[in-house]
Amino acid sequence: MAEILLSSEAFVKSVTNISDNLAGKYVLASLREAQEVGLKSILGETLLEKLKALVGNGKIGTSPSYKALVDKCQYYLAYMTIVEVVNKVSYKIGNAGVTKATDENMEIASQEEIIMQKEYYQGKADYYCLDLQQYVLDNRSDFPEVDECSC
Repeated sequence: MAEILLSSEAFVKSVTNISDNLAGKYVLASLREAQEVGLKSILGETLLEKLKALVGNGKIGTSPSYKALVDKCQYYLAYMTIVEVVNKVSYKIGNAGVTKATDENMEIASQEEIIMQKEYYQGKADYYCLDLQQYVLDNRSDFPEVDECSC
């Protein structure tokens, strides 16, 4: 089965200050984590799988409630992607251990600055998480997949 992401690299890059040159392998891996860990913990596995199925089979547009929910997820996914991508691009793990690249024309952020950036984006993601949770609760009658045990 093909992987289905509810957002895209293009959307993440369009709403954040992430570089257009950042390799997709970092963005997509981070988007996958944001969706499969973060978003799943908000929506529950059943509702997330329903959204992925509707997106995957192209029927999301025929389900206004689910389409609105996918739209509502976009900013949460974008900011959680940035939270996840910060360490991936700041440090590399290789045969030499954990390294960071330096360039004579760029100044690499300190570990404290990296942590500050993660906290900044985590705060934004937390805001959208709360907003998303409230939206699901306010509209739970539209989503039969949501029950007390899964959300």
